[in-house]
Amino acid sequence: MNIRKGTFLILCVGFLLLSACVPAEDQKAIPFTLDLQNPEIRKIYDLQQKQDRDSLVAGLSHSDPSIQFAALRAFASFQDSGSLAAIMPLLTHQVGAVRAMAAEAVGQIGLSKAEAELTAAFDGRDSARLYEPANGSILEAMGRIGSQQYLRALSTITNYKSIDTFLLLGQARGIYRYALRQMVVPEGTATMVRYLADTNTPEPVRIIAANYLHRAQGIDLTPHTAQLLATWHGESHPFLRMCLATALGKIKSPECLKVLTESLQTESDYRVKCNIIRALQQFSYDDIYAVLLTATQADNPHVAEVAAQYFVQQGRERDAARYRTAMDGATAWQAKTRMAEAANKHNTSMFSAAKTNIQKEIQQQLRTVTSPYEKAAWLKAWGSELRNFESLPKYISDDEHVAVRTQAISSLIDACRDKNFDAFFAGEGHLIRAQIGGYLLQGIRSGDAGIIAMVAEAITDPKTGLKAVMSDKRNELSKALAELKLPAEMETYMALGKALREYGVDAPKVPEEQKKISSIDWTAIDELNPGHQVRLSTSKGDIIIALYPDRAPGTVSSFLTLIRSDYYKGKTFHRVVPNFVIQTGCPRGDGYGSLDFTLRSELAGAYYDGEGYVGMASAGAHTEGTQFFITHSPAPHLDGRYTIFGRVTSGMDVVHAITIGDTITQIQIVN
Repeated sequence: MNIRKGTFLILCVGFLLLSACVPAEDQKAIPFTLDLQNPEIRKIYDLQQKQDRDSLVAGLSHSDPSIQFAALRAFASFQDSGSLAAIMPLLTHQVGAVRAMAAEAVGQIGLSKAEAELTAAFDGRDSARLYEPANGSILEAMGRIGSQQYLRALSTITNYKSIDTFLLLGQARGIYRYALRQMVVPEGTATMVRYLADTNTPEPVRIIAANYLHRAQGIDLTPHTAQLLATWHGESHPFLRMCLATALGKIKSPECLKVLTESLQTESDYRVKCNIIRALQQFSYDDIYAVLLTATQADNPHVAEVAAQYFVQQGRERDAARYRTAMDGATAWQAKTRMAEAANKHNTSMFSAAKTNIQKEIQQQLRTVTSPYEKAAWLKAWGSELRNFESLPKYISDDEHVAVRTQAISSLIDACRDKNFDAFFAGEGHLIRAQIGGYLLQGIRSGDAGIIAMVAEAITDPKTGLKAVMSDKRNELSKALAELKLPAEMETYMALGKALREYGVDAPKVPEEQKKISSIDWTAIDELNPGHQVRLSTSKGDIIIALYPDRAPGTVSSFLTLIRSDYYKGKTFHRVVPNFVIQTGCPRGDGYGSLDFTLRSELAGAYYDGEGYVGMASAGAHTEGTQFFITHSPAPHLDGRYTIFGRVTSGMDVVHAITIGDTITQIQIVN
C-alpha cells in the first residue's frame, strides 16, 4: 500500500470511529425551508425534469441553502457523474440538511473515486449533534461506493449509543448497501445481529439489520444461532420476525427447522408465514414436504401460493398423487393451479390414469374459468408438461386476453429453459427448440410489445438456448425494433436492443425528444387539498393514500392528471408478489404497457422502510409511466431505485387482501 494512501485511510477510519467525543465549534442554526410554493424551488424541479446540468450546477452555489438542497436532490435522482466535482464542496456546508443531501447525491451517483472525500467529510467533532443526520448519510453513502477496506472500518464502529439514531441508521444502511453489492465481512454480520437483538436499538435500525440478515448472500450465521433463536422467541414485530425466519433458514440446523416448523402453525401474520415457508425450503424435501403440503390448504391465498410454488420447483415424482389431492383441497385458486402444475410436471408416467386425469382436469378448467388471470395460471400448469408445447401457440391468438397470450409465450420459453429438455426429447432437442423458435417468431411478427419483450429477454438468457436458434432471425428482430411505438413501448425497445447486441447489432439510441418526458403540472399540484390524499377504491375495498408532492412533484402531477381523466378506472392488479407488492396501472393488463410519455425518476429523500409505500414501476432510470405498486412490508433494497410518491394511511387490510385480477373501481382526490 502507498504510504500516503495508508496514512489517509487510518485518519479516515479514526474519524469514523468518533461520534461526539470532541467539542464542536459553536454553530448557529441557519433557517432552512423547502417551500413548494417558492418559484425558485419549482424552477429547480423543472430543471431536474429537463436534466439541465449546467443550470442545476449553478443552483449549487446559490446563497439560499434551500435552493442548494433542491439542486442536490435533483442530482441524486439525475445521477450525473459530471456534477460530482461541484457537489463535493457541499459535503462540509454549514447547513446540516445540505450536507446530508450532498452525501446522498454522491452515493446515488455511485463513483468509487469519491470515497476518500466522502469519508473526510465525516465530522467527528459534532458534540452539538448539528450534523448527525449528515454524518449518517455519509456512512450510508459509503455503503454505495466504498471499497472492502472501508466496509471493515464501518462494521467495527462500536461506540454509538441508542440515542445516536442517525449514526446508527447510517451505519446499518451502509453495511446493508455493501451487502447488496455482494460485499460482506463477518464483523458486519455480527454488528447487524447485535443491533437486531438489542431492543434498545431504534426500531428503524433494527429493521435494516433484519433485512440485512434476510437479503445478504454469503454470510455465515452459524456462530449467531443462539442469539438469533433467542431473538426469535422474544420478538413480536412482524417486520423483524419475517426477516428472522429467513435468517434461521440460512443456518439450516435441526433446532432451527423445529422452531420454524412449529412457528408456522402458530404464527398469525401472513407475511411472517410466507417467509417461514421460504426459509423452510432451505431444508431437505423429506423434512418439510408434509408441513408445506398442509400449508397449501391455507385460507390466506398468499400463504397457500408460496407453499404450492415450492412443489412446482422441488416436487418429487413419488408424491405427484399427493399434489393432485392437495389441488382438490386448496381453497385459493392460486394454490390450486400451482398444485395442478406440480402434479402435471412431476408425474412422468404419460399414459397412466393419474396423468390422464390431471391433464383432463386442467383442460376442463381452461375451457370454463372466466378470470383471464386464473386461466393463465391453468395454462401455466398445462405447459409444465413438455409434450404439450405444440398446443400452446393457439393461446397466442388475438381472441385471448393479453394475460393468457403472454403466459403462452412464457410457457414456451420455460420449456426451453427446462433442465430436462434435451434428455426428454432424446436427440431431437435442437429440432424441437427450433420449432419453438418458429412459434416465438410468430409472436414477434404479431407486433405485440409484451410478447416481443419476453422473446428478447429469453434470447439473452443462456439457460433457454434460444440465442443460437434465433440467430438467423436478427433481421426480424431489427424490423420489430423499428416498428415499436416510443415511448409507450420503451421497455420492449430496451429488451430488444439488448438482444440485438447479443448478435453484434447496435440498436439506435432513442433521441431525447422521443422519450416525451412529462413536465410538471404545477396547477394540478396547487389544486391538491392540504392533506394531499386520494381514495383508491378497489374490488376488495378502499385504500387512502397520502401523496408526496414535495418529494416527487413530477410523479404526483402525472398521477393526478391520470386520475382526473379516469385512466385508472377498471385497471387490474396484474402482479401480486406475496409479502412484497401489489402492482397495477398497466393499460394492457400484463405489465408490459404504458402510455405515450415517460417520467423522470425522483429518488432522493425517501425510504421503503415500512409497509404501504406507493412507488413507481420502472424498467430503468427515467422510464416510469402509469404503473405503480404498494408494498406489503419494508423493502429497503428498493431505496434509491424506485420513486416513492405516496404512502397508505388507511386500508392496509385491503392492500393485504388484494390478489391478482382484482380491479380498481375508481380513484378520487379527497377534498
